[in-house]
Amino acid sequence: MPNRATNINGVAGLFKDESRAEKAVDELKSGGFSEREIGIATAHQEEGKIASFWDKITNKFGKYEHTEHAEELHETLCESGVPQPQARYFNSALGTGGVLITVRADSARTPQAMSILQRNGADVGAGAAEWERSQSGSDKMTDGQRIQLVGEVLRVHKDRISRGEVRLRKEVVTENQQIEVPVTREELVIERVPGQGREATGVGSGQKEIRVPLTEERVQVEKKPVVNEEIRVGKRQVQESKRVSGEVRHEELRTETEGDVNKDKALKDKTRRSA
Repeated sequence: MPNRATNINGVAGLFKDESRAEKAVDELKSGGFSEREIGIATAHQEEGKIASFWDKITNKFGKYEHTEHAEELHETLCESGVPQPQARYFNSALGTGGVLITVRADSARTPQAMSILQRNGADVGAGAAEWERSQSGSDKMTDGQRIQLVGEVLRVHKDRISRGEVRLRKEVVTENQQIEVPVTREELVIERVPGQGREATGVGSGQKEIRVPLTEERVQVEKKPVVNEEIRVGKRQVQESKRVSGEVRHEELRTETEGDVNKDKALKDKTRRSA
């Protein structure tokens, strides 16, 4: 946790490339960070690039070196202001190699130190929370026998079956309809006009019979099929959820001790080289 009394924070970055780590150290010094504020740690190796890297750092810093256990390095990181999850993450990650650089700075200069580390490709512990969750509950074993704990799980399969069938057909329905249709017809009209004593002409030679044809309109009924309605038939998919349940079994580990055995004791034998 940050040192609240002096408002000092600790940031750390893990480099897999020694040259980038060396460049980051140079930029930190150029940025005004003193040798007391910069810490360096590597896995304990005496050969290859790490030894060459330490020779360069020693020439630049003139610092002394010491070897410490993993637990001690974890405590050192915490005392430097590095948060607990990141301290555990860096302590574990350093075991696979690389160079760890820590910087102690006040709150105003912490972003500057973080920016220098990230700009040079350092892992600043962004994945510490995820790593912490993966490691919670037990320490990672490197050797020893393995016991597999088996558990049953429910697997669901879906089969498509027929729910039924819908049949559509047409049926003829007979009904009586009445329609009022206006029609016209002719009627005979007879008008009588008084003669007023006029002299008749051609008496005895005129027509005795007159025929007048009369007409009328007759209604004829004709049936013609027309489309009253159109039916469209289709299918659609309806999504719904169904809950299924079943009993499953799983195996759990049980430990039994005999004699003078402390099953909670964990042994670690890791060393780190720090400056």
